Amino acid sequence: MERALTRHLKDNLGLYLLVGFFFLAGIITGTIAVNFLEPQQVSQLGAYLDKVLSQFKGEGPGFNQAAYQALLGALRETGLIWFLGLTVIGIPLIIGLIFLKGLILGFTVGFLVQQKALQGMAFSFLALLPPNIIQIPALFMAAILGISFSIGLMRGRGQAEAAILPRFLTYSFLMLLVTLVLVGGGLVEGYLSPFFARIVLAYF
Repeated sequence: MERALTRHLKDNLGLYLLVGFFFLAGIITGTIAVNFLEPQQVSQLGAYLDKVLSQFKGEGPGFNQAAYQALLGALRETGLIWFLGLTVIGIPLIIGLIFLKGLILGFTVGFLVQQKALQGMAFSFLALLPPNIIQIPALFMAAILGISFSIGLMRGRGQAEAAILPRFLTYSFLMLLVTLVLVGGGLVEGYLSPFFARIVLAYF
């Protein structure tokens, strides 16, 4: 398993660097975008942020609800990337999704720090970082799998369906494994993040 993972990383290093570049570009763009918000937008988003943070003062979600939300989010993300990997135009769209993920994360952290200063930094580190440590590498792998399969389809045009089927099954199985990892990250977000959020709100 370790050898297979090492070989996968070595064979797809260029794609990981490409995906990482666009993710980082999204984070930087999102962080910079915070500084260009209009005062009215800042006021509206600030009120929404306070509303969201106030929800963490209550009880966390039940197991069934958290598991359902984690499963739904993982299926949505990997399902879309899986589908895009089956299309010729999937590559730029997958990269666009990774860029958007980085943009949202960068904007969220940037706005938290801008509005809540030390509390925002603590919230980002304790509540946002744990699930993203799991989810972001999994999304990177999903993106690489989708891009690689899409490239393979373009190179293998004209091949018999029987030749493509084993690759399709392997691709789908690996995407399923990535989905399970994302579900794990979603459960961390559903249980640990609210716990740490309550600590931040109580002591910062």
